[in-house]
Amino acid sequence: MLINTSNGDVAQQDFIIRGIYTTHTPGFDQTTVFMPLAKAQAITQTQNHATLIFVLLKDRAQTAAVAQSLTTTQYQVITWEQANPLILQFTQFTGVYMAMLYLIILGITATVIINTLVMSVFERTREIGILAAIGMRSSSIMGMFFAESTLLAVGGIAMGLALGGLVVSLCAKYGLPIGNVGVTGFTLRDRIYAYFEPSQAIYLIIATFIITLLAALYPAIMAARMEPVEALRGGKK
Repeated sequence: MLINTSNGDVAQQDFIIRGIYTTHTPGFDQTTVFMPLAKAQAITQTQNHATLIFVLLKDRAQTAAVAQSLTTTQYQVITWEQANPLILQFTQFTGVYMAMLYLIILGITATVIINTLVMSVFERTREIGILAAIGMRSSSIMGMFFAESTLLAVGGIAMGLALGGLVVSLCAKYGLPIGNVGVTGFTLRDRIYAYFEPSQAIYLIIATFIITLLAALYPAIMAARMEPVEALRGGKK
């Protein structure tokens, strides 16, 4: 095999393939060859030299501090953020996409809650009239619908956590196969794995409660403003 070296010369090297490996990352496997350091230095005629040194940290938050401590005039220190701007852009895009997805889901949730409670008001018009006729205050009638929306929220959140936890645990263990999608610029495995993020779960739980209570506001006001006589007659025709 003829190889162009760093100084422009052409060197001939013999290779013996010892084995084919896989990291299940097509973009990495198709462009990477492992060989002894001495052989690589002989091919490139860079004996006793290295062009790149990777420093792998256990805590990514320490990147800036470690980079600062390694700074010198003898070599250039580049953090993973500087070396992989595409990954940062992809991460930012993913955050925006997930925020939009959350808004859509919460919007659908609010629509379902409003529709359910409005239909409940129409179906229980006479009951609401009876409660108002025997002296139940408007605030108590509104509280009744808020309590109903709270129960819906609790039931929906509990079911969502149970089903979501099951799906996340399965995806975290087995992953979702996506194959070789042909992405360039950064490595992507042939399977994607899920992981549970508590902060996102807490955020969605709080947002769901708030959206559910706000969605119950209109049906509750509608029920509280019903006149007892009209409600007992089945409402306005």
